[in-house]
Parts: sequence; C-alpha cells; structure tokens
Amino acid sequence: MQRRLLGAELLRLRELAGFTQEEAADRLGKAGNKISRVESGKVGIDKADLDVLLALYKATEKDALWCRELSRLGKAKRGRPSAETTLYLGPSWFRAFRDLETDATEIKKVDSEIVTGLLQTDAYIRALFDAEGIDPTDRVVEDALRVRADRRRLLTREGAARFEFVMSESVLRRQIGSPCVMAEQLRHLAEVAVLPNVTLQVIPFDSQSYVRWTTNFTLFRFGHEMANDIVYLEMYSDAAYLDKPPETLRRYAELFTRLQGVALGPVESRHLIEVVADDYAVVRSRS
Repeated sequence: MQRRLLGAELLRLRELAGFTQEEAADRLGKAGNKISRVESGKVGIDKADLDVLLALYKATEKDALWCRELSRLGKAKRGRPSAETTLYLGPSWFRAFRDLETDATEIKKVDSEIVTGLLQTDAYIRALFDAEGIDPTDRVVEDALRVRADRRRLLTREGAARFEFVMSESVLRRQIGSPCVMAEQLRHLAEVAVLPNVTLQVIPFDSQSYVRWTTNFTLFRFGHEMANDIVYLEMYSDAAYLDKPPETLRRYAELFTRLQGVALGPVESRHLIEVVADDYAVVRSRS
C-alpha cells in the first residue's frame, strides 16, 4: 500500500512540475517505463533515485519527508508472511487517507454514530470540537474547516469518484450542537444525496433485518492497473489500512453490501433525513 501511495504522490509532483514520464526516466538514466512502474506502485524506488526525482520536481520539504517515509515503509521486510495484513500506523495517518480519497474511483463508507467528515457542515464541525472542550475559534478548528472544505470538492470535481454512504439512524438522531446545527447538517445530507455520483442510505431503528455492525470503515477502490481495494479503519489517535489478504477485503465488501441491503433505499433514506431535519427545525422554532 505504501508503494502505491508513494507512486500517487510522485505522479502528483511530476505533473505539478510539468515533466513527462519519459523526461523523468531520462533524468534517472533508466528505461522509459521505470517511472510508470513506480507511479503505479508495481515497484519501489531506491533512495538515490527518489532524491533525484524530488529535486527534479522541486518538492517542498514537507512533501519530500512524506515521500521518504512512504519509501521506507514500503520496503519489503525479510521473513514477513505474504498473507499478513498490512497496517499503516503513525502520525501521518490522515495524509495517507487523503491521498487514497483523492485517488480512488469508488469510496464506500459506513458510519454508526456521527456524520462522516466528508459530509459535515462547518457548524457541525465546530460543535464537535466544542463538545471536546476545544474553543470553536481555535486555530486547530479553523485548520479542520479548511481541510474539510477541500475534501468536499471531491464530491463535485470533474471525474469525481462514485460515493456510497451507509449510516445508522443514530447518525441523524445523535444531536451534535443545537437543533439549528442539526437541521442545517441534515438538510446538507439531503442535498448531497441527489448528486448523480452519490448513493446515501440509512438503516432505520425499526429495521427487521439484522446485520452485525463490526466497526465504522471506508472501502477504497481504484480504477488503475494492479490496484487492489484498501479498507480504512479509524482508531482513537491512529488508523489502520488493510490491503491484504484478499479474503479480508472481500469480507468487508460483502459486509457493505449486506448493510446496504437492510438499509432504506436512497429515496426513502432522503425522505427520513428530511423528516428528522424538520423535527429539529420545529424544536429550534420553539426555543
């Protein structure tokens, strides 16, 4: 997985710098397909070649550090079982998530308690920080708002990925902030739900079918060659990325399909969201 993240990052840096794959390979003194194989994650790259590319692309210090970290983590470990699940843990876990989110062609997301970050409104985000005792005007909150604004554009950009969201009714009923904040947040969900590349479904409390909720997760799928699915599991202060074995990835994909099966359809889900939003609006008007 780290090789694929590194390849995607080097692709981004090369395109920003305005070089073709052939020009970059020529600078390395390598065969013409070397850059293609690195950028697709098929092969790794040694430190010397990586340093040449980073200098050629005029990478920032922050981007260079990230690429070197991915290169280090992507090196094969002697004696490691081939079927071992790969976990990515560390302080840069969210950057890895954003890289995958940007590169994916399909994103499937399950949430059981709060609105997923990509769909959160600014007021909802501020309310979440406030509930943690963090001043909503603090710089960390402003940074979070800026990042979320960038991420929201993924929903409507040219060539946008296909998004599928499944959430529990708890997400709608769990009050974050004031009734006004919740009404605005749910109306935003209803608006996103009609985008042509978005499917949003809600599992109601009175669902007669039971499918075991294991944990919140995100399933990334990619359109390019040799790109397997990746499952993202968020923890308290870190995250895990599962990219093998295939059986594990298949089971998460099957779980997502089963959860969709017990959820309301997209139209019914949007209606429920609007009903709950109206309930919050009524409470707001009375207060």
